[in-house]
Amino acid sequence: MKVIAKCLIVLIGCLGTQSAYSQTVDEIKGGKQYYWGEGVGKTPANAENAALSSIINQISVNVESKFSMITDNVSERVNDMVKTYSNATLRNIEKISWEEKDDVHILCYIKRSEVYKIFAERESKIKDFTATALKAETNLQVADALKYYYWALLLLRSHPDGNTITYTHNGAEQKLEVFLPRQIDAVFSKLDFSVTGKQPEPNITLYNLAITYNKQPVGNCEYSVFDGRNWSPLTTAKDGKGVAELLGEDAALHKKISVRVEYEFGDEWKTDKEVNDILSKVEGVPFKKAKIDIAMSKVPDFKPVEDVAPIATNNVAVATSSAVAAPAKNVLTIDGSGYLPLLKRVETAISTKNYESARECFTPEGYTVFQKLIQYGKAVIIANADYSFMLFDGGVLARSLPMRFSFSNRRTFVENVVFDIDVAAGKIRSLSFALADKACKDILSHDKWTEYSRVSIINFVENYQTAYALKRLDYLQSIFSDDALIITGKILRPAPTIENQYQNAPKIQLNRQSKSQYMRNLQKCFQNNEYVNLKFADVSIKKGAKGGEIYGIQMQQDYFSSSYGDRGFLFVLVDVNKPNEPIIHVRAWQPEKDPDFGLYDIYHF
Repeated sequence: MKVIAKCLIVLIGCLGTQSAYSQTVDEIKGGKQYYWGEGVGKTPANAENAALSSIINQISVNVESKFSMITDNVSERVNDMVKTYSNATLRNIEKISWEEKDDVHILCYIKRSEVYKIFAERESKIKDFTATALKAETNLQVADALKYYYWALLLLRSHPDGNTITYTHNGAEQKLEVFLPRQIDAVFSKLDFSVTGKQPEPNITLYNLAITYNKQPVGNCEYSVFDGRNWSPLTTAKDGKGVAELLGEDAALHKKISVRVEYEFGDEWKTDKEVNDILSKVEGVPFKKAKIDIAMSKVPDFKPVEDVAPIATNNVAVATSSAVAAPAKNVLTIDGSGYLPLLKRVETAISTKNYESARECFTPEGYTVFQKLIQYGKAVIIANADYSFMLFDGGVLARSLPMRFSFSNRRTFVENVVFDIDVAAGKIRSLSFALADKACKDILSHDKWTEYSRVSIINFVENYQTAYALKRLDYLQSIFSDDALIITGKILRPAPTIENQYQNAPKIQLNRQSKSQYMRNLQKCFQNNEYVNLKFADVSIKKGAKGGEIYGIQMQQDYFSSSYGDRGFLFVLVDVNKPNEPIIHVRAWQPEKDPDFGLYDIYHF
């Protein structure tokens, strides 16, 4: 939104000028068109903050009676609520300033109609969050559904008309103050956790979990586990798979597993300035159903399938020779049983932490990627893989091995690892983290394109997101065109001070960077963070009119790192005419839809 700030500075030089000026001030103070406040201070900043504080008090007094959702310490809490609007409101403030003796006087004022427009904007955002949550719930993205239901609820409690705002769902008008808590409780009620296996480790037992929503594997879910002493850092489950660590190696002592499903997402609210302000001022809403106890019965030990045979490169080549001869630009699902000894040897190396024993399973470049993967947090296999095999671009893609990666008491991620096997060499040439099932289905739904094209896109996106996680700067340098258009962004929030306490709104910093600038900044990011993790959802794709396999890929991106996190929308214009040598021509990020043009799209470039 483009905001035009008007600032009138009146210098008192003569009686005539002061008379005209005084008349303007009198009109503002005497009429009913404005909220106004006057501040006096030794500096302009002191005077302006006093004036702005006075305006907030005026607005609070005028709307206090409408905040029916606030029942205790009403005046104080309403004042806090109105302050959550200040980051938006005060940018529309107009000012008149003058000096008297050694003091600075500032009169700040805003049209009452502007304030009510801001209330209307928040109502629109509440409904947008509700719509996002409903869509996420339909897509089994439990973490996203809970987050946006809860954020919508807190925004609702900050709105003067919160008890009357409605939303149309399934053809019926729903009062959101009733609908949102009911939806949140319903999500908890439809969640089911079960234990599928256990892995004793020194001083702990790792339990493998299956997580379903409405009897289907969840797309995502975040939760903490009570380990016997404390609640753990968040674990991010994926495609129905999760883990829980309990203290002690004697599983007989573990009678149940207590999980607390995340719904507040306090680590992420700084990505949205309104949510940020509200969560820091509004008392949270507790949901007892978020705590779920998982009953323990006889839990089998999880044992990775042992290495069933030596690596048999010659047998592999024979087993796939007919598939290798398939026409180019065709993708075939094949019987990849000949590759199982290769994959099981790698699994054994991971389980025993004897990584060097798997070196011969990889090409030199593949082993480098493997080393990066096992160094990406504490790596543990959490379930036996039920591999599917697909011939693609001179190789075979083996999908996928469920693994857990945890980081020094910060976060835990569950990922499915895809192996890219070089057919000619009979060795693994690369690895990647699989996209969520829903994202893959989004891409595969474009049946007007060949299966080859769709798998090319999946392969590119998986390698792209994995390159950030494994800090593969060399790979990223190789796939960006030298003249690529790169638009990056970051959410900034200056620390509040006495002088700027009303002007500390998070700001979006968008920059156009050259490839060399972007790579330098990315290198610093990798050096300064223990981990980086990207999650993509809501994938939308359009094909270029010229150039063959050139696509515009638009995705919702969740960015996690040990020092920063945000959510936004990523657009990538990529040439995958050579699937193993993709070329990115445009990489553009934006925090939200632009009111003028929406999201970056292939037609903008």
